[in-house]
Amino acid sequence: MDRPFPRPWAFALLAGLTLGAPAHAQKPRTERAITAGDLRTRLGLIADDSMLGREPGGIGDYKATDYIAAEFARLGLKPAGEHGGWFQTVPFVRLRPDSGARLMVGGKALVPGRDFLQAGRPTMPRTLRNIAAVYGGAVGDTGANLPDSLVAGHAVVLTIARDADGSRSMRGLGGRLASRPDLARAAMVVIVGLDLLGPESVASIGAGRLTVDTTLSAAAAPMLYVSPAAAEVMLGAPLAGLAPGAAGKTLDAAVGFVRAPTAYTARNVVAVLRGSDPKLRHEYVALTAHNDHVGFDGAPVDHDSLRAFNRVVRPMGADSPNRPPTAEEAAKMRTILDSIRKVRPARRDSIRNGADDDGSGTVSILEIAERMAGERKQLRRSILFVSHTGEEYGLIGSAWFTDHPTVKRDSIVADIDQDMVGRGATGDLPASGPTYLEVVGARRLSREFGDQLEAANAAQPKPFVFNYEFDVPNHPLQYYCRADHYNYARYSIPAVSFSRGEHLDYHQVTDEAQYIDYADMARVSSMVHDAAMRIANMDHRPALDAPKKDPNAVCRQ
Repeated sequence: MDRPFPRPWAFALLAGLTLGAPAHAQKPRTERAITAGDLRTRLGLIADDSMLGREPGGIGDYKATDYIAAEFARLGLKPAGEHGGWFQTVPFVRLRPDSGARLMVGGKALVPGRDFLQAGRPTMPRTLRNIAAVYGGAVGDTGANLPDSLVAGHAVVLTIARDADGSRSMRGLGGRLASRPDLARAAMVVIVGLDLLGPESVASIGAGRLTVDTTLSAAAAPMLYVSPAAAEVMLGAPLAGLAPGAAGKTLDAAVGFVRAPTAYTARNVVAVLRGSDPKLRHEYVALTAHNDHVGFDGAPVDHDSLRAFNRVVRPMGADSPNRPPTAEEAAKMRTILDSIRKVRPARRDSIRNGADDDGSGTVSILEIAERMAGERKQLRRSILFVSHTGEEYGLIGSAWFTDHPTVKRDSIVADIDQDMVGRGATGDLPASGPTYLEVVGARRLSREFGDQLEAANAAQPKPFVFNYEFDVPNHPLQYYCRADHYNYARYSIPAVSFSRGEHLDYHQVTDEAQYIDYADMARVSSMVHDAAMRIANMDHRPALDAPKKDPNAVCRQ
C-alpha cells in the first residue's frame, strides 16, 4: 500500500524513542469458543510496544511469528511450511541509500538529510560529473515538457505545484512523474519536496526499502528530494518566476543504493487443520491475515495531538490527503485536545503498533483455529491457515506463498482474508456501525463462493450488511489490488477480503489495541468461521465463472 506519513502541523515532535514495555513472558490461557476476551488477550500480545511495529525482518515480527506458530502447535494443528516446519522464509533484503552519497554544486557540498535525500527506484551506485541543472517546471505539468536537448544528460529540477486549497502535496507523485515522458533521458531527476516530508518520513526513506527484489537499476535516473533552499543553490536563482528550461549550475554527485541483510528472517507461518473426508481432506480452504506492520518512527510525537489532528483533518488516516488544518479545524482540534489534557498529560509515541492493521486479522484466525480444532470431525476439507508477512511492503509474503506454495496450489479451493476487522464504530467512518463490513472480491471469480459467504452471514444472530462499494471496477482506492487475497485470486482461486474499514488511526502510531471493538470483532470471526465451514463441507469446490488469467499480469481493479 501507499504509506503517506502525517505532517507535523498538529503535534509537537518529541526527542527520543519510545520502546514500550518488555515482551510478555507467559502466554495466557484462552477458551475454545471465539470470545471478545480472547481476542483482547491475543491482541495485547501482537500489538504490544515490545513488538516494535512488527516490521518484516525485525525482531518484533520475528517474535510475533514465533507466537503464532506456538499457538498453532498448542491447538493441535500440523505444520505446513518449508521442510515440514511451521515457517516459510520470505527472502527480504533492505535496499538503502548509500551512506557515502554526496552532492556538490559549484564546489559547495550539500548536506544529506538536510539538503537532499535519495529516493525513487533503487539505482546502482554511480558517479555523475559536470552535469548541468535545468528547471523542468512542476511535476505533472505536461505543458512544461522540455526538448531532449535540455533533458539528456541534465539534472532536471521539478517543483510541486500547489493544489486548489493552496497546499503542496507529494501524494500521487509516481503518477505525476509518469505523465512526463520528457524525463526519460535525464541524468538525474530532482524533486523539490524534502520540506513536505516529516522527520519520521525522512527517517523511513533513509532506512531504505524492504523488498525481495534485489535488483539495482543500472538504467533508471537517480532521483533526489531536495529542499527549496538547495534547489535555489542548484538553479542559481529563486524558484519563484523561473520558466521551464531555465539553466542552472553544474553538479557533481555520487549517489545510489546498496543491499543490506535484515536483522531477522521474515517468515510466513503456515499450518493445517486436516479434514476428515478421505477424498476431500487433500483440498484446502485458506484463512489468511498478515502479521507484519510498518515498524516505528525515528521522531516520536504526542499521541493525543496526532489523534486530534487526524480526527478533524485526516479521518481515514494515511489515506486522507496531507494538508494543514484550516482555522476552524485548528479550533476543533484544540477543543478535543483540551478535553484530553484534563484527563492525562502529553505522552510520547513512536511505535506503529498495527493493532487493527492487521493484528486484528491475525488474532481472528488464531481464535478461529482454536474453535475449529474442537470441530475437526465436522470438517470434510482441510483448513489452511497462512499468516503472511510483508503485506505492508507490497503484498510480498502472500505473493511469495502463492508463487512458492507449500501445498499444491490447485488444492486450495478458496481464500478468506481478514485485514482491519477490529474497528467499524460510527466514529470511525460516517457509514460504519455494528453491521458494517466491507467485502472485496467475493464474486469476481465465483458467484457460488460469494453466495456461500452471504449465506453464512445471513445465518448469524446479528448479520453484517456487506458493503461492496470498494469492489467496483476502477475504484480510486484500489482495495482489490491492495490486500493479500489478490495473490490467491490471480491464480484463479476464489478469494475475498473482509474489512471493517479505514479510520483516523490507519497507518498511524495511534493504531493501538485500546481502540479496538472486541465484541464486534468476535462477530466477524464467528461469521468467517461459519463461512469457512460451509465451503469446507461443500460436495464440490466453488465453481469458477471467470477464465483463468496470467498470474503475473498487473492488477486491475
